[in-house]
Amino acid sequence: MKRIYRERFDKKIGGVCGGLAQYFQVDASIIRILWVLLTMLSGGIFVLVYLLCWAILPLGPKAYVMANYKKLYRSRKDRRVSGICGGLGKFFKLDSNILRLILVVVTFMTAFIPIVLYIVGTYIIPEEPA
Repeated sequence: MKRIYRERFDKKIGGVCGGLAQYFQVDASIIRILWVLLTMLSGGIFVLVYLLCWAILPLGPKAYVMANYKKLYRSRKDRRVSGICGGLGKFFKLDSNILRLILVVVTFMTAFIPIVLYIVGTYIIPEEPA
């Protein structure tokens, strides 16, 4: 049976998003970005949800569990600002210029929420290994 837990190794704060990523077999950066988006859209309720998950979920295994799913990175080569659109393009196998255009259009339609997510993503998503 699959168990949900807080991740010991892939964590930024408490390991909740890393544990959810292990459980759903998705990159933790995607879970973190979605969590920030949900927090912004819910007026901060997901901060409380995060704290509750941090208190309730047990810590995961003491041995490092190698992730067997595709990882999201900021691109080193295909970048205009910090490489997020280039990394997303590589991850989803899309043209990064289309993603940039979508980002600009959605930014003007949604009161600059994508810009906030882009800035947060710069700190959450690791840069592609050399």
